[in-house]
Amino acid sequence: FTYSRTKKLMDDFAEVLQIPDECVMTEIMGSREVNTEGVYTSQLAAKIPGSVWFNTFDEVADYVLDHAQSGDLVITLGCGDIYKAAKLMIKRLEENK
Repeated sequence: FTYSRTKKLMDDFAEVLQIPDECVMTEIMGSREVNTEGVYTSQLAAKIPGSVWFNTFDEVADYVLDHAQSGDLVITLGCGDIYKAAKLMIKRLEENK
């Protein structure tokens, strides 16, 4: 998300992000944008029952690996460097083999 996009589409994001069994979010990536909108991930998370949000990819990876069960499908989706969260999870799974 970017700040302006998140503010504009907050209710739409909240609606669709309720579809998965769990929604784990990170802070909004502003890319080239400064948060002049006053919008935060915590506001979006408050609209999604059962969702959680974290400041770092390390925290996301820890949470997902602590809660995911055999057979679960984990999708990382977003802009910017969200792929780093997936790489952390893969690395930690490989280290624990």
